[in-house]
Amino acid sequence: MSAAPTSPESDVRRLIDEGYAVALVDGMLVVSHVPYLKPSGSVGRGELLVPLSMAGDRVIAPRVHTAWWIGEAPSETDGTTLRGVNVEDRSQRMLHFEARARMLCTKPLGREFHDHHEFVVTYVALLGGPAAAIDPLVTARVRARPVPVDVRSGDFAYLDTATPRAALTSFNDRIRGQTIGIIGLGGTGSYVLDLVSKCCVHAIHLFDDDLFEQHSAFRAPGAATIDDLRAGRRKVDHFASMYRGIHRGVVPHALRIDAGTAPLLDVLDFAFVCIDDAAAKPPIMDRLAARGIPYVDVGMGLHASERGIAGALRTTLVTPDDDTMIDRIPIIGDADGVYSTNIQICELNALNAAFAVIAWKQHHGFYAANRRVGNSAFVLEHGIIHNEEFP
Repeated sequence: MSAAPTSPESDVRRLIDEGYAVALVDGMLVVSHVPYLKPSGSVGRGELLVPLSMAGDRVIAPRVHTAWWIGEAPSETDGTTLRGVNVEDRSQRMLHFEARARMLCTKPLGREFHDHHEFVVTYVALLGGPAAAIDPLVTARVRARPVPVDVRSGDFAYLDTATPRAALTSFNDRIRGQTIGIIGLGGTGSYVLDLVSKCCVHAIHLFDDDLFEQHSAFRAPGAATIDDLRAGRRKVDHFASMYRGIHRGVVPHALRIDAGTAPLLDVLDFAFVCIDDAAAKPPIMDRLAARGIPYVDVGMGLHASERGIAGALRTTLVTPDDDTMIDRIPIIGDADGVYSTNIQICELNALNAAFAVIAWKQHHGFYAANRRVGNSAFVLEHGIIHNEEFP
């Protein structure tokens, strides 16, 4: 079957038919064997990486005019910096390449590129011009054996074009393929799902036995319709249906995690514990510890005062090699405590979820960290985050 005129396959095939060595990898057009002139004056070949602009499964006109270059700094024949293209040494690792990439920037005068074909051909001409002056026979049209066109979106429902656009592939690799569990789909847990669903994890298991009710809609991401409320579905089924629109790996479990069901957690690489029932946490924590699964536990204790809502948001990280912060997690129910008021406010749920996801990503090196924070508490009325470091 031939590819549709607007499909990624056809966009790549057009360049391949003209002799370019092109592949589509992780939302980027990769053009190999592009000739250029090295600073030493010799002709070399590099790879041009072009972020692909798409709308669903259709290729659209490029929305950016920057690209990435794997190779030495391209030069003119007199040894000066290449003209017509702004070259920035960002020293960014891209895709599977071992070498660091440089950012390139150019655009047609007074307009954007019409399509990705014009984008590639323009860049190749500018990069290869000085090389052709040294060797007139050098060309990027090497007629190499066609590279398989990889249009798979992995665990996403469609290609992730945000990651290559921001050059974050090497950082995403640090969390890629993980199986994540979210225990509790209340206000905070549902926002954790919203954030994790945009990450390149393999699967997201949801654990909750509650119904999605009318009050749930006012402390959850998205905009539930009245038909959603009339459906009377379990929270896990409601959110799985919603977030499978972007991530294929959302798996609902309409049950409560206790000593009997805790073995379901064994498949996880990381867990988010987002329940407000302190007494229900010990079997969860025991199972995660027994299987060496790191996790973040979150808590939100709010109370109403004459001056307004006050309280704190807690984020606690527990890892197999360091559980020193585990005593910060309440495990005994307190009917008269601040948690009993059950004040849930969506922006604070979202903030607590963001803290939790940042802790997870920081644990895996996605985010830089000068200190190893194991527990943090954001005090609302002070606007201050109190951090406790691992010993």
